[in-house]
Amino acid sequence: MWNKLAELIQDPSYKRLGIALVVSAILHTWMFGGLDLSLPVFKKEMHEIEARLQMPKPVVRSVEVPKPEETVAPAPEPVKEAPPEANTEAPSEPVPEPIAETLAPEVVAETPPPEEGSQPLDAGLVINENAYQYVETYFDVHTKIDGPIEGKAKIVFNLMDGAHYQLSFLVEAEGLTAFFIPELLQTSDGLLTKTGLQPLNYVYQFGNKTDKTRKATFDWQAKTLQLTTSKGVNTEALLEGTQDILSFMYQFMYVAPLQHMQIPIATGKKLKVYDYSFEGEEAINSELGELKAIHIMHSGNESEEKTELWLAVDYQYIPVKIRKSEKDGKVYEFVATRVVTTRPTIDQPKENKNQ
Repeated sequence: MWNKLAELIQDPSYKRLGIALVVSAILHTWMFGGLDLSLPVFKKEMHEIEARLQMPKPVVRSVEVPKPEETVAPAPEPVKEAPPEANTEAPSEPVPEPIAETLAPEVVAETPPPEEGSQPLDAGLVINENAYQYVETYFDVHTKIDGPIEGKAKIVFNLMDGAHYQLSFLVEAEGLTAFFIPELLQTSDGLLTKTGLQPLNYVYQFGNKTDKTRKATFDWQAKTLQLTTSKGVNTEALLEGTQDILSFMYQFMYVAPLQHMQIPIATGKKLKVYDYSFEGEEAINSELGELKAIHIMHSGNESEEKTELWLAVDYQYIPVKIRKSEKDGKVYEFVATRVVTTRPTIDQPKENKNQ
């Protein structure tokens, strides 16, 4: 076999074929093996150089450096999207819009058709929901400031069924004066609304003297005020929040003083807007002890009647001192001596009283 192989090697045609195969193998190895085959692989130092050349490949600084910058730039966008996710956990912010939309129709539906005798709610007022339902206040009457007692007076406020009120103010002279001066009675009745007292009728009676009698009738639905005196009937436009001369003193139980100091008041003769000024806080010495009170007074012209009120802080701002100054210079002063806030009970049968 070796002899045949030697003969084949010596054959010129096979020799050329072998040379061609060797050359072809070298060309294929150089083309597909890369430059590594052309480098001297057998030296240890060259192996170290190859390791250094391969280290920069994973770094590729020219390509990876801009990528961190691109990833940092969009980072704020996910941060901006985070607040909506927090808002979804607390739906209190989007809730007011639907609440306003649902409540608004109810308010609009209630406002146009007001109930008879009702007033629109004034958002600026704060109503005392725990006001007295019954108050009796007794006064000593003086015709001079700090002068002797010349009469007695009593004001009774009675809120019935939580919706209708009655007020009476009775003044009686004492001693010999009682024979010459008849009793003075003022009454007011009306409704309790969302803005406090709303009078329907006011009557001023000075004994049996018809020429001194006057009335005020409030028609809240028609927005008219009818004033009746001995001279006839006068009709005026009814202003919102109008009180009569008696009801306005007890309106302060519901709307504390200094909240609303411009008050339209019907006296039975006329309707006028009175501006009340704050005169300060004072301590009143009375049979009830020392009373802390707020002193207010209407700021009218010197020639007009004036009314000053001292409203007790510890008694829900009911009047505990009243001073009226008339055009002719006369002064009537009322100082509280007793306050009862418990509604009287019905008298028991006689047989029980004797037991």
